[in-house]
Amino acid sequence: IDNGYGRARLRLGIVGVGLWVVFSAVMLSVDAAARIQQQLPDSPLGDITLIALLLTTYVLVQLPFDWQGGYQTPMRFKRRALSTASYVLILIRGIAVHVALMFIAAMMLLLGGRLGGISGAYLLGLVWLVILVTARGVFAQCIARLNPVTLPHGTHGTKVLDSDDEGFTGGITGLIKPKTNILPGAWRERLSPELFDVANTRRQHVIRSGAWRAGQIGAFAFTAVGLWLALLLSGHGQMGTGAGVVETMLWFTLWSFAGLLVLPTLSRKAAYRIDQQLVAGGIAPDRLDRLNAELNQMQDAELDRPGWIETIFYPVPSVIRRQRRDRTERPAFWDIARTAVYLGIGAGSLLTRSVHCNVGRPALWVWLPTDG
Repeated sequence: IDNGYGRARLRLGIVGVGLWVVFSAVMLSVDAAARIQQQLPDSPLGDITLIALLLTTYVLVQLPFDWQGGYQTPMRFKRRALSTASYVLILIRGIAVHVALMFIAAMMLLLGGRLGGISGAYLLGLVWLVILVTARGVFAQCIARLNPVTLPHGTHGTKVLDSDDEGFTGGITGLIKPKTNILPGAWRERLSPELFDVANTRRQHVIRSGAWRAGQIGAFAFTAVGLWLALLLSGHGQMGTGAGVVETMLWFTLWSFAGLLVLPTLSRKAAYRIDQQLVAGGIAPDRLDRLNAELNQMQDAELDRPGWIETIFYPVPSVIRRQRRDRTERPAFWDIARTAVYLGIGAGSLLTRSVHCNVGRPALWVWLPTDG
């Protein structure tokens, strides 16, 4: 039953994302980074100080949104059982690691810019993006408390992780070749054995069909193109300076916002496509519908939503729309939208933990919720 939880999260996400988009646009329009740089020492310490100022501002301004999205809103709708102290510790840990990853990204851009201008910054930026992809599972467990669970009849290449957050859906590790299928412990606890098997089958089909690889490559390409454009817009003269890095991060935040508007459509198409293929392959439609409904209850608990809202904001189709298997969708770029949000860390995007599905929820900052 829809009790308004999903819509409350959506409103919070819209305000948070909108705030950082306006912040980035204003900072760029008044050339704030260069102006502040002039007041700092002309040295590496001055560059690092400027970057630290941006990240500190980011943490302090984002904190009320984190608290609202991760604690107050779930408590208001009876979606969280953690104590205040437990959540505070989880949030502190998540913020510390998340900001550390962003700081490393900034340092890579700064060092690369000093060594080789735009090309050098881009090269080291790509190196950090590759690391973010290949070590995604490791970073997820650093940011959040994710405990391995032993499968009674373990499937090769599948791993179950228990999370404090019921919205954790796991994902698939690997760069181009999939390595491990990570499933959430909550699925084993709350789904019947029959539906858990369907969920695992669906995830395995995502891999076999090539939809995961397409989404992975698409998200990486989107991020790589955005980083190059952000560096060009920051300009050759800014490379190797704190101002250049900050402007790159701000430009990339605007690029990420464009992705939030465009990429969800590709993710929804992939969800429809995978559902169609599973039914064609012999999975009973009613089982798939029951699975989608159960997983929806662990997310926003909205069976349906207005079409224009879903088109703009939701990469995962509503349960009702997924029951209408009367369309042919291809190609299938599975989870491209939310993978791109995570990869935005590599270019300093200020939107990587501001979207409605993961604001204030460290367990979802690396593995944002997928469609199953």
